[in-house]
Amino acid sequence: MTLRWRLTLYSALVSSAIVLLSALLIFFSLRTSLFQGLDASLREAATIAATQLGGDEGAQFSPESASDRVQSKLPGSTVLLVFDKSGVQVDEMGVPRARAPLVPGYVTLDDERLYTLRLPEGGWVQAARSETEINGILTRAVRTLLFGLPVLLLFGLVAGYLLADRSLRPVDAVARLAASIATSGQYQQRVPLSPGQDEMARLTLTVNAMLERLASTIDREKAFALAAAHELRTPLSVLKGSADLSLERLRTPEQYVRTLTTVQASSAEMLHITESLLALARTNSVPERLPVDLAGVVTQAAAAQLDFAAAQSQRLHLAPDSVIMDGDAFALELAVGNLIRNSLTYGFKGGEVWVRSAQDDHFALIEVSDNGPGLSEADLLRVVQPFQRGHRQQVLRGAGLGLALVTAITEQHGGTLTLERRPGGGLSAELRFPPVR
Repeated sequence: MTLRWRLTLYSALVSSAIVLLSALLIFFSLRTSLFQGLDASLREAATIAATQLGGDEGAQFSPESASDRVQSKLPGSTVLLVFDKSGVQVDEMGVPRARAPLVPGYVTLDDERLYTLRLPEGGWVQAARSETEINGILTRAVRTLLFGLPVLLLFGLVAGYLLADRSLRPVDAVARLAASIATSGQYQQRVPLSPGQDEMARLTLTVNAMLERLASTIDREKAFALAAAHELRTPLSVLKGSADLSLERLRTPEQYVRTLTTVQASSAEMLHITESLLALARTNSVPERLPVDLAGVVTQAAAAQLDFAAAQSQRLHLAPDSVIMDGDAFALELAVGNLIRNSLTYGFKGGEVWVRSAQDDHFALIEVSDNGPGLSEADLLRVVQPFQRGHRQQVLRGAGLGLALVTAITEQHGGTLTLERRPGGGLSAELRFPPVR
């Protein structure tokens, strides 16, 4: 059974219960109201009769006076009986259809409702009226409800199906789109937006946002795979060319040494690219969040680059303030190490690099800046993508994965990477993480 029909049947069952309860409530309310009206009319008739009698012992209705006055004031076809102190009937108005004992209050005998009133002087007045008219009204009401309820239930069933169909149309659209994407692979398709701001509208918006994110991820992965293949092609070509050239004929030991040196350099470059790719791929997983002191992170990352800084004749300046945040210490050290390595690689000989950690407006902050040539405004946005390098950096060997890896690690920790040109020259890279605990 489809969801539409299940929802329709559920709504029909609920509607049926509500309609039946409403019908019962209406019937019993009508019945109570009619019988209360009948009792009130009988009490009124007995009171009028007692007033007209004037309380005289053995009083009777005279055809000319009291009888006419009482008859004009009686509600409906009411029968009146008058009894003396001893319970002997002394007068009547109308033809009684039932006899009830002289007990104050109401009693029902053979569809006849009677009310007995004790007079202050000791006599009795009894008012009676048939329940036939009320029973007829109730019978017609029951007949109307019995004929009307199926119509109402059928209408509720149709209305429930139409409402369920209208409500589930966006779900059908999502299912059709998912089936179409699964069949054709065209992930650029989108679900038609549902009007309004209800749950279905939010569903279509969420599905489209998810598809946008997936499409962006797929496109980025495709571009990444192409770029990775292109970057790996160069060292592989060098390796193959060197091997082919050496195998053409016998070479001198010096030539073999040069060839092996080339193979070693190309292999190291391929290994660096592969390790960077693996590190970049690991950033897609959720990191293990433990308390990390950023002062220790920048100190360890800078210590690992001291030998390279000395080889580049550059100086490292540290300002490690203690800031505690939740994160992966190894990944954060890798990100900071890449920033320091970039500043040392692309900076001037004899240049300087500043590394600091701090707390800024409750945010955890790591900043790496240098006094090198920096990047152009156009390069600032481009170099954070995989295998992208600045125009000056093109002359230097490198995979172009450093800043992409830093960006991925930063986003993995819920932070942002900002690259800016320093006013005095050079580049400033700032990692800003969510508020510390």
